[in-house]
Amino acid sequence: MVSLVAAVFAIAMFFVAGAYANGTFVPPLGTITDVEVNGVDTGSGVNIASFAGQNLPVEITFIASEDISDVRVKAWISGEREYAVSSNRFKVFNGSTYNWVISVSVPFDLDPRENLKLKVSVESKGESVEKEVALAAQRESYLVEILDVVTDTEVKAGEMLALDIVLKNRGLEFSEDTFVRAKIPALGVEERAYFGDLSPVDQGGNNNPEKEDAAERRLFLRIPSTAKPGTYVVEFEAYNDDSSTTLTKKVNVVGSGQESRVVSAVKEKNFAVGEKGSYSITLVNAGNKLSIYELVVETSDKNLDVSVEEPIVVVPAGSSRSVKVETSALKAGEYTFAVNVNSDGESVAKESFTANVDGNKSASTIVAGGTNTTVLLTVVLAIVFVVLLVVLIVLLTRKPEKEKEFGESYY
Repeated sequence: MVSLVAAVFAIAMFFVAGAYANGTFVPPLGTITDVEVNGVDTGSGVNIASFAGQNLPVEITFIASEDISDVRVKAWISGEREYAVSSNRFKVFNGSTYNWVISVSVPFDLDPRENLKLKVSVESKGESVEKEVALAAQRESYLVEILDVVTDTEVKAGEMLALDIVLKNRGLEFSEDTFVRAKIPALGVEERAYFGDLSPVDQGGNNNPEKEDAAERRLFLRIPSTAKPGTYVVEFEAYNDDSSTTLTKKVNVVGSGQESRVVSAVKEKNFAVGEKGSYSITLVNAGNKLSIYELVVETSDKNLDVSVEEPIVVVPAGSSRSVKVETSALKAGEYTFAVNVNSDGESVAKESFTANVDGNKSASTIVAGGTNTTVLLTVVLAIVFVVLLVVLIVLLTRKPEKEKEFGESYY
């Protein structure tokens, strides 16, 4: 009974607030004379076709019945008044005609059999006038949406960035053989995952996963150890043969590859033709996991031969290893070469060296050669002396032959 009285009172107040013009009742504020949706006049009562996610331009024509300020024009899809789109506030004058265009978004999550209503309203200071338009809303045939991406906002250079991606089929048809690609163009890294077939309507569950309209996968992007600190854009693309959609997120990279260091104490050596110059490279793994380094020689002079003692080096976490690099030259001159240190397919450092090669033997070689000659001569003289000594001993110890005795013979 109380609700009935309240309803009657509201109707009475509505008529009291209104006015009559030429014998016709005029609502408070005025009258919405026309509504066009996407360029189509709705006065004939036709259903306006619209698609999920579409932005509909709505043009509203309104005749004011009084002078009033702080007027707003609003529009929303039925059941979603909290998401109403509103114009700026403006003042109207009695008898004036006003035209306003606003854009309304059709919800993505549509039931294909649902009948939607577009509602428009002119409001001010508790008074309002409304009009309703029927919409024939439908989904697009092929449409996938990246529903969500969960990832860390910060990652250290040289580590993996985990990406949890949720994909949903928003179309009327099956989304077949759907992939998602994630990449950071500025760092040149890219990976993709297979999401399979997604149903237009969720009929799945544990017993029938092929009838689900959404799927979740995890992707990993390896951030290069040489990446500079800063903010990078991560691009996502969900695609199949029928449709594609994109999304972007941002991630902060810190650390800038400080886990590996390369140290060379001596980078220039002097040696002669025919000799070898030896250099040392120390690899320091300051990270918390084992690292494998590859050492690649870079030289353009065919007269210089450079070899690395261990081209592949395994360094445990928190350890270091020294690797020997040897060079030799066919001709005298100044040579330059470099050793590139790589890990996980990425450059860690490039060490440059110089070899000064002399055409003559070094002083040390000459001294060594003279010393060898002296030793050889001493040995020869010693041998000769020993031989002479042996001969002398033999001669001295030899017994003399007995003299032949001649006796007289008597006959």
